Amino acid sequence: MQKPHGGGIGASQPMKLLVFYIVFVAIGEAIAYAAGKTVELWSPATSLPVFLSLFFFTLWAAWRLAVKVP
Repeated sequence: MQKPHGGGIGASQPMKLLVFYIVFVAIGEAIAYAAGKTVELWSPATSLPVFLSLFFFTLWAAWRLAVKVP
């Protein structure tokens, strides 16, 4: 009889990866939001590009960090 997929010892690894990713994204997006609001005080037109660049950088960097966490 075969074991069903996902029931083995390493089944929690993908879940840990997703949890770390979500935590890193939440932290990064909070930083991106704060940076966008800070830039908005000086230049409202510049705040959107700053926020969006940090937003997409956070998605990439959070994945890279989550994969490296044991």
